[in-house]
Amino acid sequence: MTPDGIVMYQVNTAQGQTTTISRFENHPGLLSTGRVSCVVGEVDSSLLRLLDSESCIEIVMVSSTEETENVDRRWTFNGPDNKPYTWQIMFRSPVLFVTVSDNAPIPLARYRQAKLGIISRSRRAFLEIFPAGINVIDFIVVTFVSYAKHHWSDEPHHESNPSAF
Repeated sequence: MTPDGIVMYQVNTAQGQTTTISRFENHPGLLSTGRVSCVVGEVDSSLLRLLDSESCIEIVMVSSTEETENVDRRWTFNGPDNKPYTWQIMFRSPVLFVTVSDNAPIPLARYRQAKLGIISRSRRAFLEIFPAGINVIDFIVVTFVSYAKHHWSDEPHHESNPSAF
């Protein structure tokens, strides 16, 4: 969602467990509504497919041996640029890092959970894209949906709501 409240992505999961991620694009000259839906990715069990490229990316879950309350739950994979990417829980929120040649992890995005507003102001959940991730937004959204689908499906108390992504 943009800061103006305009939906940018939609996530749909079919009965066969395949999840499709679509991006909405503005084309004011083409349609009366000015918005077109474009499928950017599909997620199915352990296979993630970006539809703007011809290759599939295989996602491998790497778990530490001392998992306690998902503190160090990582998901490491190589992106289409052959760089290693990692979704990792930091302070109870998933953060996406890319590791470049000098081995310094660079944060690309972070999922911010919703707040009820009891202690602080309420807010909706959102995926925050950092400046380093601006050029790979579709990639970030598709990998986040895949990570969230696998991570939260293991938690019995978490309700997976595809529209919340």
